[in-house]
Amino acid sequence: MFYFKGTRNPDFKDVKKIDYDRYWSERSFEVNKKLKEREIIIFNMIPSGARVIDIGCGNSLLPVKLKEKGVDISVADASIIVLGGYKKYDIAGKHIDLENIGAYSFDREYDFIILSEVLEHTKNPEEIIGTLSSVTKYFLLTVPNSAFYRYRLHLMFSGRFFTQWVYHPSEHIRFWSHIDFMDWLSSLGLIVEKTIASNGFSLFGLMPGLKNIWKNMFGHQIVYVCYVKENGSVKYQII
Repeated sequence: MFYFKGTRNPDFKDVKKIDYDRYWSERSFEVNKKLKEREIIIFNMIPSGARVIDIGCGNSLLPVKLKEKGVDISVADASIIVLGGYKKYDIAGKHIDLENIGAYSFDREYDFIILSEVLEHTKNPEEIIGTLSSVTKYFLLTVPNSAFYRYRLHLMFSGRFFTQWVYHPSEHIRFWSHIDFMDWLSSLGLIVEKTIASNGFSLFGLMPGLKNIWKNMFGHQIVYVCYVKENGSVKYQII
């Protein structure tokens, strides 16, 4: 995606809750054929036998690959269509509305909860993390870094914040830089064990490691490995 083509102009007069069943029905839901960079990182971190739930999974291939790896995987999503799509892979699904996370109960505890490119879409990420902290040892989180250098350049030259892809004006409603997100996680009582930028700056394939040397400037999507200190000893050694 090139960042100087100008932003879209959604009609902010009609900001309302996204109908994700409509969203996926219009796109003929199908699980992706390949893992994205951030999903490869997450896949390599989770050992066989771990109990995992991927919340807000969308059409990710990650749950399928984790099941093939021997992971006890389930999914949760706001769309019945999404959950139906994973049934053919024999992956159990839970219908969940994250805006009403407090209304749901979980009948088991997890070793890992995955929230990949989810929190930036929610009005209540603090409540989501707070509620889910009681049923997991680890969170595997990814969010876009709003301080990524291309966003900074777009703001400098256009005078406008970059609008990431939108189905609807409320698509991304929370924004963090890498530094902000680290502070935010700490404020919620999470211990950040590791961060890895899955993609970001690369000059014609040169200096690919720069995105992890200076994440706040050159990391685009970043994976955060966090554990909940109140939940006792950590079972898994994260790679």
